[in-house]
Amino acid sequence: MSIPQTTLASHLEEIEETLTSFLDEFPEPDSLYAPVRYLFDGGGKRIRPLLTILCCEAAGGSRHHCLSAAVAVELLHNFTLVHDDIMDSSPIRRGRPTVHVKWNDGTAILSGDVMIGMAMRLLERSAAHSPRPLDVMSAFSTGLIDVCDGQALDLALMHRDDVTVDDYFGMITKKTAKLLEASAAIGGHMAGADSTTLDHLRTFAREIGIAFQVQDDLLDLIGSEAFGKTPGGDIVEGKRTWLVLTARERARNHENVTYAALIEEFFTNGGLSRERIPDVIAMMEALGVLADARTLVQDLSDDAFRHLHALPFTHAQTLLETLGRQLMDRVS
Repeated sequence: MSIPQTTLASHLEEIEETLTSFLDEFPEPDSLYAPVRYLFDGGGKRIRPLLTILCCEAAGGSRHHCLSAAVAVELLHNFTLVHDDIMDSSPIRRGRPTVHVKWNDGTAILSGDVMIGMAMRLLERSAAHSPRPLDVMSAFSTGLIDVCDGQALDLALMHRDDVTVDDYFGMITKKTAKLLEASAAIGGHMAGADSTTLDHLRTFAREIGIAFQVQDDLLDLIGSEAFGKTPGGDIVEGKRTWLVLTARERARNHENVTYAALIEEFFTNGGLSRERIPDVIAMMEALGVLADARTLVQDLSDDAFRHLHALPFTHAQTLLETLGRQLMDRVS
């Protein structure tokens, strides 16, 4: 059954209307709320609120009761972006100066902080319509704690040379996948979903999140600039990705000793110059890392869709598949 793309668009329109109306409730002080409005004016894919609404509908709930909770999740996500940009000294977000660059660090920190309070107010409005309001609140707080744990792990791994693939998966699960899982869980709890349905929804979202992050790492290295990034940024910044960690394991015993030397240079210097990116790509091709990364992404996404397909067929389930396929069908 083919679902028109406009159906997802109509959900997005409702999300934007709810977000805009809510932001209008906070006109002053302008020094606090102007950065919040600026952040959302910059756009965004709204993946997390879509997950919340569609998971609620897939479990038999009302999206109208769920809209405030969905926007609360988007506020939480954007809070993390503001603070991450400060920690990473990122100058650009969505093609515009980051909040801390346009204003200053203090203003960005405070604007990020207030978004958590704003999110809680929205969440309360939706939770009042849930048969399990405490579970809705708990899923939100768990998502917040997990994403902070993940950011702390990410910062810590940047300064370690003994990082393992398991460390990497632990970090991206917390930093990226768990907030998607929380988005799904909130939607499920809003609908009063049973434990089996909740497990399938949460696992679908989490596995898609892990697959998305591995694919993002891959596209960072080999994607075109049209994808939205300058290729090789993670290598220049010294990020410990699955690609680098797997390449290090394979390079140690490879007959071409320059591979091991290149990897050790990466770890010793905390990254490589942009001029070395072609050498890194050639090495990873020779070691089979890029091919295996594509296979890993496919396996993770296949597992995610198996959980989605275990649910009864509904219009919302089909839209969840559409959303998941769009996330995973980005081109290099």
